[in-house]
Amino acid sequence: MTITVFLLFVLGLALISYGANVLVTSTENISKKYNISYFLSSFIFIGLATSSPEIFISIISSLDGKSNIAIGNALGSNIANIAFVFAISYLFLKKDILSVNRFIDRETYGFMFILIIISMLVFLILKDGMISVNDALLLISSFFILIFLYKKFFYQGSKNYKEVDSEQLKSNMKIFINLILGLLTLLIGTELLLDSSIKVAKYYGISNYVIGLSITAIGSSIPELASSIESARKKNIDFIIGNILGSNIFNFAIVISLAGLFTSELPKPLYITDLLRDIIMILITMVSFYIIIKNHNYLFSKILCTLLLGLFTMYQISLYGISL
Repeated sequence: MTITVFLLFVLGLALISYGANVLVTSTENISKKYNISYFLSSFIFIGLATSSPEIFISIISSLDGKSNIAIGNALGSNIANIAFVFAISYLFLKKDILSVNRFIDRETYGFMFILIIISMLVFLILKDGMISVNDALLLISSFFILIFLYKKFFYQGSKNYKEVDSEQLKSNMKIFINLILGLLTLLIGTELLLDSSIKVAKYYGISNYVIGLSITAIGSSIPELASSIESARKKNIDFIIGNILGSNIFNFAIVISLAGLFTSELPKPLYITDLLRDIIMILITMVSFYIIIKNHNYLFSKILCTLLLGLFTMYQISLYGISL
C-alpha cells in the first residue's frame, strides 16, 4: 500500500505540473486574442479553474455529511494560497521583474475590496461554528451583488498589454481545448494526490476539520502553486496576483456556500477557539499580501515572503498539536 500511495503521489504531481503549464499558456493566449488584461483573465480563468478542487471537495464532503471538511478546506486554502503559494511564487521572481508593474490599478483594488467584504461576512456567518442554508444563500447573494458593484465602479474595460500579430495566436477552438485540457489534467493530478494523502491521514485518526485545514487545503492549493510558479517563470506578476485573489474569493463565496447548500446533515459545530485561530491567520496573510504587492523594496518583499512561509509551517504543525 505504501508503494502504491507513493506512486499515486508522484503521478499526481507530474500531472499537476503539466496541467499548470497548459493552463497558464492558454490563459495568455486568451488575454492576447480577446484583448483582456492579464490580471482579469487570470482572475477568471486561472482563479476559478484552480478553485475547482475546493469546489469539488465541498460538494462531495457536504453530501457525505462532512461539511466541516469543506469549511476547513476553504479557510485553509485561503491561508495556504498566500502564506504558501504566493510566498513561494514571489521568491521565484527576480529583482528586475519585481521592479516593474508596481502600480496597483483599480481592477486589483476592486477585487481586494470584494475579498475583504466576503471575508468579513464569512467570519460573521461562522460565529456559531456552522453554516446553514440561509447563511449560504446570504453569502452567494452578497457575492453577486459585489460583482455587480465591481463592474459598476472598478472595471476598466479591455486593456491591451501586448501587441501581438494575430498570425502568432492559435485558433479559438484550440485555445479553449487547451484550457480545458490543462484544467482536467490539474484536477486529475490533484485528485490522485489528495486521495493518497487523505487515506494516510484517516489511518492516523486525524479529524475532518484538521484534514480540511491541512491536507486537503495544501493539496487543493497545489494547482494554484503550479500555476503561480509557471507564471513566475514566464515573468508575469499579474497572473500570480489575479490567481491568488480569484481563488481566495471563489473559495469563500462559492466553496463555503456550497457547503451550506449541499449539507445532508448538520455536523458538530466547530470550536470558536479553532475558528479564531484560523481567522487571525487569514487576516495576517491578507495584510501581508497587500504589503508585498504594493511594496517597492525587493529585499523586504523576499524577507516578508520567507516569514510567511515560516509562519505557515508553524501553523500547520500546531494543527496536529505538536509543540516545538
